[in-house]
Amino acid sequence: MNSAKTLYAILNVIIILILISIGLGIFVLSMILFGVKQDFIGIEEDALIYKTEAMLYRYTFFKLVIYAAFVVALWRLRKATKLLLKNDFYNIELTNGMFNSGKLMILSSVALWFIDEIGNRFFKRHVLDGLSEKTLVYLLIIAMGLFLMLMSTVLRDTKAIKDENDLTI
Repeated sequence: MNSAKTLYAILNVIIILILISIGLGIFVLSMILFGVKQDFIGIEEDALIYKTEAMLYRYTFFKLVIYAAFVVALWRLRKATKLLLKNDFYNIELTNGMFNSGKLMILSSVALWFIDEIGNRFFKRHVLDGLSEKTLVYLLIIAMGLFLMLMSTVLRDTKAIKDENDLTI
């Protein structure tokens, strides 16, 4: 159970860091939209890269929404990990939490990948082709989501087998 405690602590730290980054993103985006000059913050996406400045704001907003969906996925995984800490393997909340977390991870990763590729292909001045580090991270998160969905199915099947065995005794 030490690994479950470690996973729980890591998830807490990741959720806090992502929420801080989403908050900073909303703050910077709102300051830019209100016309406040931002010299002290280095924004990774420059308005000169996009064909129009509005595209920068749209893609930043879409990415923030998808990051929020990823935080929901991590939160559900955190709740499932809490049930694992209680040694409650046959709980329907555990299987549903893992399954929904996996689905949200896959959805957010595919959506971010799609937004990045569409943005690179059609709306940026410089087209980037090839396999990037971001693509590998998206594929890793998709694999993690599929693994969570598989594990929730396995736990659901073991619960059904346990219930069947409890009836025969």
